[in-house]
Amino acid sequence: MPIKKEIAMIGLFLMFILAACSNNKSEDKSSEDNTEKEPVLKNNIELSVNEASINEEVHFTIDDLDANTDVQLEWTEVEGTYTIQNLYEFIGTEYTSKEISLVSGTSNEEGKWEGSFKVPEGFGGDHTLFVTSDDKKIGQKGFFVRPSFTLKPESGPVGTEVTLEVEGLGWKTYKSMWNLTYDNKYTGMVSGVSTNGKAKAVFRASGNVGKHFLSLRSGYLGSPYINHESSPHSGWPAPDFVFEVTDEAPITDKYVEETPKAASGGVKMPDLENKKDVEVTMNKEEGIVGEKVTMKASNLPKNKEVELVWNTMKGSRVTDSGFDEESSIMDSISSDADGNAEYEFAIPDDLGGLPHRIDLKVGDEIYGQTYLRITPSIVNISPSSGPAGTEISITIKGGGWTEYDNAYYLTYDNAYTGYMCAFNSQGTLEYKVIATGEPGYHVIDMYPGVYQQQEIETDMTLIPQLTYREDHPGSAMPAIRYGFEVTEK
Repeated sequence: MPIKKEIAMIGLFLMFILAACSNNKSEDKSSEDNTEKEPVLKNNIELSVNEASINEEVHFTIDDLDANTDVQLEWTEVEGTYTIQNLYEFIGTEYTSKEISLVSGTSNEEGKWEGSFKVPEGFGGDHTLFVTSDDKKIGQKGFFVRPSFTLKPESGPVGTEVTLEVEGLGWKTYKSMWNLTYDNKYTGMVSGVSTNGKAKAVFRASGNVGKHFLSLRSGYLGSPYINHESSPHSGWPAPDFVFEVTDEAPITDKYVEETPKAASGGVKMPDLENKKDVEVTMNKEEGIVGEKVTMKASNLPKNKEVELVWNTMKGSRVTDSGFDEESSIMDSISSDADGNAEYEFAIPDDLGGLPHRIDLKVGDEIYGQTYLRITPSIVNISPSSGPAGTEISITIKGGGWTEYDNAYYLTYDNAYTGYMCAFNSQGTLEYKVIATGEPGYHVIDMYPGVYQQQEIETDMTLIPQLTYREDHPGSAMPAIRYGFEVTEK
């Protein structure tokens, strides 16, 4: 009897386990049945070509559609921007995808649709085409947008401004940052992040009379990738160019370029806080150190002393002491019987980059505020000529302090030689260059760039950014141009 009882209990236990397993399987199957499956997209799009450049026409034939149905051909596109936090911290690049309509139409009685589209402006590389109807995707096809490149002009004397125009740069890690070399010397970076793959890289012609050879290569961490043909991305172009320096007088002007456009409109400064009806205006929003500007204010307390407070940043990001905002009194003025005040002053010798805030204080209260930006200026470049080995002294005012405008990047005859920082010296850049090369005029250029960033996949730090006029993040820093005449010994 005890043995039969044990056998019966074991049987009941096994039946319970089997039932539980059966129920779990039934529940799993029910769960699977209730999950909506993604529709399998058809391979029903035929194209006249599988790759093309921007604005080139592509013909398509799409079949296996419902008859006499409204359909659309859509395209996956990407938008790029730079991410900045706390006004001064450069995070890196950010991309978001979206789908745009290329062309609409109606399928025929056989469920076929034919037409054409032009490759839209935007980033190059791999894209996906979708045929849709009633906002539902039906079929898909891969397509490659091939970048195009134009160098102009192709000849000119030393100092000629040369522009390399590109459409269709990529956005993924290895294809978003390209690098230009001039006679096998690294010159700088070409980017199109905020301009959605479109780039205008600007540099100046240098070297002896004759042909000079330029190469543009994609790469990683600010370096050109050389063995392009055997890379995983060999389908991308690796363009070369020739510029011919002509036997004409060199262009020897020294100057700071006009303030360019900051990428995506630049950094948005904090809103100014003025008391009700108080207005503070400047006759100029920006200027160089020492330049005269005039500030006007209205609806201040009447017949009161007004302190003008200048706000700036001081310190260093590479020492333990760090940095912080610091305020100082520029001057004290008086409002008149109507509450108006006017003040002319020379722009202080201070940091460039982001604008400085000026507070108008009456007693312990701030009644009005305004912004004033300091732009770079050339103070001294001497001497301007001499034999090879001559030491050239340069002083620039108006350098910035943030991670994207703290530094300038120097090229000598289109060869990148190093960088310099302005924060620790409160906007002043003092440095020396040793003249080298054959007798003749040698171009020396200072380019904006990025000093530091947090995101490393598309690292663009510590190199000249040749696309600074439209795609430099933050505060719109200009390039600075000068040169040196090497004479016979």
